[in-house]
Amino acid sequence: MTGSSYKAKLGKLLADVRAEEQALWDALSDEERNAGGKVDRWAPKDHLAHVTFWTERLVTQLQAATGAEPPGPIEDFHKTNDEVFEANKNRNWEDVLAWATEVSRKFHTALDAVSEEMLEDTAGSEGTGGPPLWRNVAFTGVYHPMHHVADVYIERGDFEGAQSLQERVTEGMAALDESDAWQGTTQYNLACFYALHDKPQQALTLLTTALKRAPDLIEWSKQDGDLDSLRELPEFQALLVDG
Repeated sequence: MTGSSYKAKLGKLLADVRAEEQALWDALSDEERNAGGKVDRWAPKDHLAHVTFWTERLVTQLQAATGAEPPGPIEDFHKTNDEVFEANKNRNWEDVLAWATEVSRKFHTALDAVSEEMLEDTAGSEGTGGPPLWRNVAFTGVYHPMHHVADVYIERGDFEGAQSLQERVTEGMAALDESDAWQGTTQYNLACFYALHDKPQQALTLLTTALKRAPDLIEWSKQDGDLDSLRELPEFQALLVDG
């Protein structure tokens, strides 16, 4: 890492996340806020409940870094996401928003309590080894909620707003760390967005660089459903061989 600390950089990104979320929630009509979703097509409050669940889990991971009990493992993320949807689908907007607001407060309190050294600890947030804790904060606290805000933009017919948001998030995430692995990961995530939304050339351009900088992602890209729209393209198939 160069420049300011991970903690300082994350703090700025998290402030941007809150502002982006608030702008979208303020723009929703009462009908949009209280619309009911389906398990395969979420309404805005379903997106908010989903993000809040995972942020609440992140709170326990941050608390574990300062000595609390770590959360148990999740074996099936898809099953868990379906369960979160079912548990919250009948709640009204005000109830879900109040939950999200309280979890956000707890999240910032927990982040304030961890040191820079804890954020950089490669023991990882689960205490079992893995990437440093700051990466989990970046993905779960920044990238994940903005991914769902972008989804709501798209569901409202505003692809340009979603694309602009995803590009800004990628830029902010990339600024956290200069390592090839991290830069490749941020580019890969933006490539997935383009692949999901019929932008194959933009996706392939990013993937070409991403897989060279983060070759560990090659195996994952062979099964990543986000890239299914590229599977039959010769350019994509070459990337899986060449990296």
